Amino acid sequence: MIVLSKIKQVNNKQQERVYIMEIPKFLIEMSEQMNNEDNRCTADPVWQVRCKRTRATSSGYTDIFEFVENDEYTVVAKNYGDEESVNQQIVNYLNCDPDDLPIALEEWVDSRVDLGEIVSGEDKIDYFIENFKPDYDELRGFSIIWVEEYEDVVMGAFLTEQDANWFIERKQHDYPKLYTYVESLYFAPQMKELRAWIKSLNQ
Repeated sequence: MIVLSKIKQVNNKQQERVYIMEIPKFLIEMSEQMNNEDNRCTADPVWQVRCKRTRATSSGYTDIFEFVENDEYTVVAKNYGDEESVNQQIVNYLNCDPDDLPIALEEWVDSRVDLGEIVSGEDKIDYFIENFKPDYDELRGFSIIWVEEYEDVVMGAFLTEQDANWFIERKQHDYPKLYTYVESLYFAPQMKELRAWIKSLNQ
């Protein structure tokens, strides 16, 4: 419960009115999170969700790249911010059917092995995944673009890490690789006081 008082002038006399308000459950939960989260050595932290902006460069200045389809300049795969290998990303994008392989993939495999050495579609897919070098080999209809990360973009700010992670779980598919970053509320005194008050509700 929260007890609030308000002084009001009535007939030249001061009267104090007391209001009692129940603390919402979500504020108690936020307070628990604030008291238990790692502030990453930052006073009065606010949680940001960020991503990296990229721009094209040459291979001599970076080791990250994007594999793109030439017709529509669609990014098919990239060697950063994704747990799957680049080759697996390419296969996923091509939606490879072992009984009806994409021409580009089958041409590449057939150019690397002896005639009749690999026959089944599944074996050709496996061979591609294991042997294709996207930063060296050519795949018809596709190109490699070397890129560099040059700017952090803030996608949102949150009072708790849990809320920031909730955003990432639900919106990652719309952005480059998202991650959390902590800034201080030192120069935002009202937000700093609000955070301190919420944090005190569970102390």
